[in-house]
Amino acid sequence: MKKKFKKKRIFMIALCLFFTVLVSGCTINSNQPENNQVLSPELVANETIQQVMSENTKPVVSSKDYSPEYDEQTKQELIEKAKDEIVRIFPNVDSSTLEGNWEDRYSKYSYVGINGPPVIVFYNVDDTSEKFLETQKIRWKGLEQNIQNNIVTIKVSPVSGDIVFYGPQSRVPPKKEEIRAVSLNEAEERALEFIREVKGNDFVEENMDEFSLYKADTDSTIGDGLSVLLYYKMYQDVPCLNDQIYVHYDLIEDRVFRYWDELKEPELMKDLMTLSAVPTIPLGKAKKILEDKLKESYPDEELNIQYYSENDHENSLNWYDLNEFVYSNNPEPIRLIWYLSFNDNEMRRLDARMTTTAIINAHTGEIISLLFRDLRIS
Repeated sequence: MKKKFKKKRIFMIALCLFFTVLVSGCTINSNQPENNQVLSPELVANETIQQVMSENTKPVVSSKDYSPEYDEQTKQELIEKAKDEIVRIFPNVDSSTLEGNWEDRYSKYSYVGINGPPVIVFYNVDDTSEKFLETQKIRWKGLEQNIQNNIVTIKVSPVSGDIVFYGPQSRVPPKKEEIRAVSLNEAEERALEFIREVKGNDFVEENMDEFSLYKADTDSTIGDGLSVLLYYKMYQDVPCLNDQIYVHYDLIEDRVFRYWDELKEPELMKDLMTLSAVPTIPLGKAKKILEDKLKESYPDEELNIQYYSENDHENSLNWYDLNEFVYSNNPEPIRLIWYLSFNDNEMRRLDARMTTTAIINAHTGEIISLLFRDLRIS
């Protein structure tokens, strides 16, 4: 009922303005053609509807609404809780190496003038297990002087209390003869259990249906002994470009090698999701917009553009939820985009897998971002 009422109200506003224009006979000077042609009533009504709809979709929230203030005592208490959480999740951590640093902005979101969420960072944490040392001995062929401990960086959100990043400072590549202890499917199961351990059973049971999974066995292609599990959030059945959980799983050591929780405040995201998930510009037209731009920039070349998809983000609809937009003090609605991954003759000659990207606004057709040779749109 509310939606019907809103549409009716928009129509009535437009209709009133339409009759006002007819009665007054006024013209709009800022857009008036040189021959003083009066704008048609249909155009005036249509522009009014668009303006009202735009105002109705404009978010009236900011990330500040979801960022609590912390005094120094509270910060220290949260740092101590973060230490306990790290030891719970990573029992091999040497607790004496846990020294928390409070950062008012998550380093991932540290852009000028942007208020992102705070984070507690632990640098130079020793998370060395017996299994890790055994693996190092194999890779260094027993040369004790080359064997180093597993030194990692860990980040914890003081808002949720969850670990949002875990990653080592370095890694020695595995040897081909090392035994892969788990398969890709087993890595997927273990990654989900790790997420359950970090974020809680309720999160997995109540929220994971809203995620889409991309997984890849990178060990089979580059021999790194790792697999990639990428869980990205869906809104109205369209994935977000950055709202995701990323897990690098070690197939040899049977453990999480790197973990990255990039999920944003869900209520903030919902407040910014005010645009339609149905594109005005179809995929074929978005590709034509790109190709026309490339022909205009390189008119004397036969580029032979080809599109390449490795995951569900590429050559598909996405929400353009870059952190600098979401965590702006005055955010716009999150835009619906076509994320195009492509290459040309020259790129394929150098490397068949080489690609670059273009981002097209799926409602307006605007080229938001394009990286191709010396052509840079951002």
